[in-house]
Amino acid sequence: MSNPISPGPEEETSRFLREITEASRAGDHLRARQLAGSALDRGLRHSLFFSVRAGWFAQQGRYHEVLADLEAARSLTPDDPVLLVKIGSCLLRVRRPQDALAILNAAVAAKPDFAQAHYERGVALGALSQVEEMRSAHERTVAIQPDHADALANLALLAAMSGNAANAREYGARALGRSPRHAPALAALAVAEILDGAFAAAQQRLASVLADRSAVADTRVDIALGVAAEAFDRRNRISQAFAAYTSMNERRRALQTATFESARSVEAVRRRTAYFTNCPHWTASEPATTAKDEPAGHVFLLGFMRSGTTLLETILASSPQVVALDEREFLADPARLFLFSDDGLDGLAALEDRELARWRHAYWNGVREAGAAVSGKVFVNKMPFNSLRLPLIARLFPDARILLALRDPRDVVFSCFRHRFDPSQQTFEFLRLEDCARFYAAVMELIELYRLKLPMGLREYRYEDTFANFSGAMRDVCNFIGIEWNESMRDFRAAAAGTIDPRSQSAPQVRKGLYTGAMGQWRRYRNQMAPVLPILQPWVERFGYPAD
Repeated sequence: MSNPISPGPEEETSRFLREITEASRAGDHLRARQLAGSALDRGLRHSLFFSVRAGWFAQQGRYHEVLADLEAARSLTPDDPVLLVKIGSCLLRVRRPQDALAILNAAVAAKPDFAQAHYERGVALGALSQVEEMRSAHERTVAIQPDHADALANLALLAAMSGNAANAREYGARALGRSPRHAPALAALAVAEILDGAFAAAQQRLASVLADRSAVADTRVDIALGVAAEAFDRRNRISQAFAAYTSMNERRRALQTATFESARSVEAVRRRTAYFTNCPHWTASEPATTAKDEPAGHVFLLGFMRSGTTLLETILASSPQVVALDEREFLADPARLFLFSDDGLDGLAALEDRELARWRHAYWNGVREAGAAVSGKVFVNKMPFNSLRLPLIARLFPDARILLALRDPRDVVFSCFRHRFDPSQQTFEFLRLEDCARFYAAVMELIELYRLKLPMGLREYRYEDTFANFSGAMRDVCNFIGIEWNESMRDFRAAAAGTIDPRSQSAPQVRKGLYTGAMGQWRRYRNQMAPVLPILQPWVERFGYPAD
């Protein structure tokens, strides 16, 4: 008996396509995904196979694999707008908003009336802090699809953020008309109620949002809680504001714990403190040989987050003698190699001139690749948590000037607690007030030890001095870093657009100019901060701030 003839690739592909389509129509998505995987295992190639398997990976949170499959599908059908939107959405999930925007622009160009393409484009614009463009994209979405609940909810949130209670109510109600339990829309309505003075109703609505387990991972709820907290704050409803900040942070902490809890930054700081407590004073490195294309000066601007580094960087960047790059990473590789173990620190202390020169060369290459024309200028590298990397800075750049930004520790800790930062090992410490205070104290203790043990030129800069005596404080800083005071530095807001990352928490305040409203904010939350004030008191005294 002869064997039947095996089907060819085209016939087999057609069979799989037919069976996957039938399974999907029947609601049997598991079988559809199994069939897609089998087809790909057999070496068959079709964009649908990759797309269906990508959906399976997405359910497991394996977004890099999702992206690989979607890109494979795109290689077969490059102009499919649905596929382009899926790729854009995935790029947003892996924190690549600029790449996502480029893909979503292509999707909109391919199909201008595709509502979801405009919506995802709006999300990408929001991730890039292009707020007005985001608003326009969502407005275009609802013009095409009037009942698009997510776009309506986002418009409600944007209205709430701008203080427009009427629009927040309108868009929020429309979103709920399509999806009655839509958590971001409900949260936006709560903000509208706060703006209208209906505080009890707002609290009740926020409580219902927080109880909705289906919205646990929706970051828009966190945004709304932050906006609600700020709205309560502006109306001097302190206990409600603090409760909203706390709820926002606890939600975020629940999602970040699996990533960051096992390797806490505060413990890493304490281990480094133990090392430097027991090590001898480091000897200074030999000065680096100056090349003709290197800067006239080199400054590291650092300190704890929310200590005024962005304001000072912007003022300095307004000088024609200065080039600055806002929070760009140039020391990550040597930091990983040398700073996370005692052996690494021993190796750093013993580095020979040839190795030092190699790391310096890599640093300056990174600066130039980032677009900084440093030749003949003073280069200001502002990165707050480079304060933890002072051993590296002292060894590689013995001639660099170091500016340590200081601000009332109580304002620093409360400001870190109340703002939303991108998730990181360090910012995870901000999500609980006591954790933040203990992290602040640990970092300051380590910096004090660094100042004792490391050879470096460091000067303190106090945020509050900028307001008390702007020209005097800035002249002192200019003298320290080797530039001339220029009266044009008073109008520093013009430099903000070209220097500050628009996503920075400090950007809105710096654009206001010298804004004194941020000083002494902790006093309004004295009762809520009472448990952490003893932790911070030694640093309040050390830096010369008033007790009350």
